[in-house]
Amino acid sequence: MSTSILATKLYIPPAQPKVVLRPRLIERLNEGLHHKLTLISAPAGFGKTTLVSEWVAGCDRREPKLRVAWLSLDEGDNDTTRFLIYLVAAMQTIAPTIGQSVLGMLQSSQPPPPEFLLTTLLNEITPSPDNPSTRFASGQSFVLVLDDYHVIDSKLVDHALTFLIEHQPPQMHLVIATREDPQLPLAQLRVRGQLTELRAADLRFSPAEAPEFLNRVMGLNLSAEDVAALETRTEGWIAGLQLAAISMQGLDDTTRFIQSFTGSHRFVMDYLVEQVLGQQSESVQQFLLRTSMLDHMCGPLCDAVLLDSSVSGQATLEYLEHANLFIVPLDSERHWYRYHHLFRDLLRRRLELTWLAQVPVLHQRASEWYRAAGLVEQAMGHAFASQDLERVAALIDEFADELNLQMNQVLLKKWMERLPHALIRTRPWLCVYEGWVRYWTGQRAQVEESLRNAELALESSTRNLSDEERKHIAGHIAAIRAHHALTDEALPRVLEMGQTALELLPEADHMRCEAAVAMGGAYWGLGNSAASQQHFYLAKTIGLKHGQRALAVSAACYTSMMQVKRGLVADAFETLREALDLATGPGGEQFPIAGFANVKLGDLLREQNDLEKASQQIVQAVDQCIQLGQADVLTDSYVTLARLRLALDDLEGAREAIQKADEVARRVKIDPFVFCWLQDCHVRLWLADEDMDAIVRWVEQSGLTVNDPLSYHYDLHHINLARVLVARGMQPDALQLLDRLMAAAESAGWVHEMIKIAILQALALQAKGETHRVPAALSRALTLAEPRGYMRIFVDEGAPMRLMILDLRVSILKTSPHLCVYLEKLLAAFHSTTAENPKLVLSKIEGSKIQGLVEALSQRELEVLRLIAQGLSNREIGERLFLALSTVKGHSRIIFDKLEVHNRTEAVARARELGLL
Repeated sequence: MSTSILATKLYIPPAQPKVVLRPRLIERLNEGLHHKLTLISAPAGFGKTTLVSEWVAGCDRREPKLRVAWLSLDEGDNDTTRFLIYLVAAMQTIAPTIGQSVLGMLQSSQPPPPEFLLTTLLNEITPSPDNPSTRFASGQSFVLVLDDYHVIDSKLVDHALTFLIEHQPPQMHLVIATREDPQLPLAQLRVRGQLTELRAADLRFSPAEAPEFLNRVMGLNLSAEDVAALETRTEGWIAGLQLAAISMQGLDDTTRFIQSFTGSHRFVMDYLVEQVLGQQSESVQQFLLRTSMLDHMCGPLCDAVLLDSSVSGQATLEYLEHANLFIVPLDSERHWYRYHHLFRDLLRRRLELTWLAQVPVLHQRASEWYRAAGLVEQAMGHAFASQDLERVAALIDEFADELNLQMNQVLLKKWMERLPHALIRTRPWLCVYEGWVRYWTGQRAQVEESLRNAELALESSTRNLSDEERKHIAGHIAAIRAHHALTDEALPRVLEMGQTALELLPEADHMRCEAAVAMGGAYWGLGNSAASQQHFYLAKTIGLKHGQRALAVSAACYTSMMQVKRGLVADAFETLREALDLATGPGGEQFPIAGFANVKLGDLLREQNDLEKASQQIVQAVDQCIQLGQADVLTDSYVTLARLRLALDDLEGAREAIQKADEVARRVKIDPFVFCWLQDCHVRLWLADEDMDAIVRWVEQSGLTVNDPLSYHYDLHHINLARVLVARGMQPDALQLLDRLMAAAESAGWVHEMIKIAILQALALQAKGETHRVPAALSRALTLAEPRGYMRIFVDEGAPMRLMILDLRVSILKTSPHLCVYLEKLLAAFHSTTAENPKLVLSKIEGSKIQGLVEALSQRELEVLRLIAQGLSNREIGERLFLALSTVKGHSRIIFDKLEVHNRTEAVARARELGLL
C-alpha cells in the first residue's frame, strides 16, 4: 500500500499580516544562500517558523525567482523511508516530476539504502551534459526548508541528511529550523564556511522590536518602561511576550501584571496558560484541551473527537484563528490547522491533569474518524496511542488483506511488531498474518512458530468462529506452509499443503493463487513440466477471475518460465505480453509488478541477441523489481542484468549486478532455480576473469560432484559443474555428467536445457579429441535452437563455438540445409571481442601447464592452430577463414615460433600438451 502523503506537511505557512519586520534577520538569511546550510536553532517560541515564512514570502519577489520547498517534520518522520518519501514529495511541490523513481522504490517492501535513493535524487537535481533529464534548469536555484527538525532522533535520518548535505548541488540551499542542534557535521561545515547560523540570541526580540510587537501587533498601549520590563523578564522570548500580551488584553493595570510576571519559563507558561484559558469560555477551554491530542485538526475531525453537538469544530477553529490563540492554518482553504507546538504541549499536559481518563477515548474516536476517511496510518497511530490493542488488532484484521494484495508486507510487519506476542497468540488471524509477513520478509525460520500458534489459537478461541471461518484460517495456514515447504525443498509437502489450501479456501481468496503458485513450483522441482505449467496457469486464472492483478501477473511470469523450458518460446512471449498488460494502468503507467514480466521479456530478447531492446527492457525491469522488493524476483532481475552485461562484454557491470544479487541471496533463502542461475553467472564471470582460485573454491563449497543425484528443483544446477569440468580439461567426468543431465532434461521435456547440455557435450568432445562425435552433438543443439531463435546460448560460448561452427558448417548443411540462414546469423553474431576459450583462459592460469609457453597465441592464431589440428592445408585454412595464403603461412610461422616447434605435427602435439586443443 502506498504511503499517504499528508499535504499539510508540505504547506508553507503564510506570512502573517501583522508581524514585526526583522530586516536584520532577513539579510542574514539572504546571505546564507551562498552557503550550503542555514541552521536556525533556538528553543520553542522564538519565532523560527514565522521568520522563515516571512523570508520565504520575500523569495517570490526576488529576481531570478527563488523557489522554496517546505517540509514540516513530525515524529513519524524518524522512519527513514517515510522521511525520504516526504522529502521527495516536498521537492515535487516545485518540480512535480522529480524523484518519481525514488518514490517508487520507497514504496517497495524492501527499499534500497538511503544513499542509493539520495544519489538518484541528486542526479535528477544536478544539471550536467550527461544528465539531460534533470528537472532543474541550469542555474535555477531553490531552497528546501525542514521545519521542526528537533523531532528527529533517528541516526539513520541524520546520516541520510548528512549524505544529502555532503553531495548537495550548488543550486540547492537547505534551511533547518529546530529547537536543538541536529546530529550533523556542523563543526566541519562551520570550518569550511558552508554554514549560516541563527540562534536564540539572534532571534529574541530586540529592545526596538519588543514595543513594535506589543503595541502595534498586539494592540496594547504599554509604556516604554513596561515594555522594557517585560522584554527583560521574557528575555525577548517571543512566545512569552505573546502569551503575556494575550493575558493583558482588557486589563486596566498592565503594569501590575508585568510586575507579577516572573519565574522560570515553566512557571511563566503554566501561569499564562491558566490566564489565557481563563479568559476563554468554558466550551472553548474544553475544545482546546480535548483537541490538543491531535497533531492536525479539521472541523469534522474535531466534531468526531468531541461528540458534542453544541460545538461546531469548524466554527471554533475559525474563532481560534481569529483570536490568535496559537493556531496555525495548514492550507489556504482554512480546512486544516495545528496548534502552536508549545501551546499544544502545554494543553496536553493540562489535559492529562484534568481528564486523563478521557485521553484514550479521544484517541479512539480520532482513530475511527481516520479509519473512515481511509487514512490508515493515522488511524493506526491513534489506535496505538489509545492503548486499545483490541482495536489495533481489529484494524490489522481489516487492512491486512489489502496490504498483502498490494505486497506491502513491510508496513504490516511494523504494526505486528508493536503488538505483544501474548495478544497475537490469542487471535488466529494475527498469527496467520505474522506467519505470512515473516515468510515474505525473510524471517522464514520463524514461520512455522506463527502457524502453530494460529492453530492453537483456533482450538482455544473463545470467539464464536463459524465453521467457514475456521476453514478459511486453516486454508491460509496451509497455503503459507506450502510456500514454506517449497523453500525447505520438501516438495511432497508442498503439494499436500497446496491441495489442502485449494480445498479449504473460499473461491475468491487471494491465497488460492499463492497456493497454486507453490504447487507449480513443486512440480517444477519434480521435473513434471506439464503439471507445473498447469498450476501456474491455474494461479493466473484465479487471480484474473477475482481481480487480483498483481498475483495474476506473477503467475503469468512463472507460466512463461515453464513455457521457455519446454521450448514454447512464442507462447512465452505471448504470456509475458499479457502479463505486462495486466501490470499496466489505464494511463499507461506500469506498476512495480511489471518488473517481473519485463525481466523475463528482456531475457528472452537477450537470448535472441536483440541486445538493444533487451537492455531497455531489463534496465527498466531492475528498477521496478527494486520497488517491488520481493527477494526472489529482485535476485532474478540482477541475474538477468548480469547475463546482459556478460553478453555486452561489460565484465565490471556484470560483477556489480552479481554482487547485488548476492546481497539479496545472503539475506533470504531464494528460490533454488534462481540460485542456480546466479551460480551460472558466477562461473561465467570467473572464467572470463581467469579466476581459477574462485572456480576451485566454488566447486568445493557447492558440494556438487559428478555422481550426485540431479535436482530439477535447482534447475539441474550440475550443468554449472559440467561447465567447470569442461573448462578445467576434465572431459571424461564432464561427458559422464552431461550424459546424465541430458537424460534428465529429456525426461522433463526441458528443451532449453537440452540445447545447453548438447553445446557443452560438443565442447567437451572437441577438447577430448573425439572430433567424430562433435557434429552430432552440435547438430542436435542447432536443430533444437533454430526454430526458437536462440542465439546467445551459442554466442556466449565464445571463440571455441565460433570455430566449431566454422569447422562443421559444411558437414552440418549437408544433412540439415535448412540451418544455412541460421548458421550465418550465428556467425555474424559472434563479436570480435568475444571472450576467449574458457578452457584456454583457465589453462593460462594453471601455471604448470603453460610455463613453457613464453608468449600466448592470439585469437586468430588459435583459430589457425585448430584448423591445422583438423588436417586442413594452408589453402583450405585460408578459404575457411577468408585469409590470403601468405597470411596463413605467416600465422603458421608465428605459431611454430611461440610453441617452439618446427612443423605442423609437432605444433598439434605441443598444443594438446598445453591444453590448447
